[in-house]
Amino acid sequence: MNQYTSALSTDARAVKPGDSIRDLIALSVGYLELRLKLFGWEAREAGVHFLLLALLLVSIIICFAGFGAMLIVFLLYLMMLVLHWAWGWSALALAGVLLVISIVIGVVFRSRIAKPLFPITLAELQKDRQWLEHQTKSSR
Repeated sequence: MNQYTSALSTDARAVKPGDSIRDLIALSVGYLELRLKLFGWEAREAGVHFLLLALLLVSIIICFAGFGAMLIVFLLYLMMLVLHWAWGWSALALAGVLLVISIVIGVVFRSRIAKPLFPITLAELQKDRQWLEHQTKSSR
């Protein structure tokens, strides 16, 4: 017998029945620990990504609001030039036009939001609910 086979036979005799379970548990815990570390790194990376997206979205909203304000100021100036009205009357007329536009947009929005988003899915769920009610009534 050489030294390697004697070491293997000594190790094989030293293994107890509970050692394999402990090894399996240790490997499972190690695997879980590595997966949790990976999840932590990916979550941190995703958090930074979503933070950047949120900042970009806020920047877009601010720039769009600035654009809207400048457009309204330009329309006010244009009304003053074309109609030769005083500044106050031009502002009042523009405010009235913007109020009418916002009311129309609000009505369209309300009609769109009242319509169900997934009508086919909701119909299927309603059919399933009726079928379940029928099954429970017939099983009694």
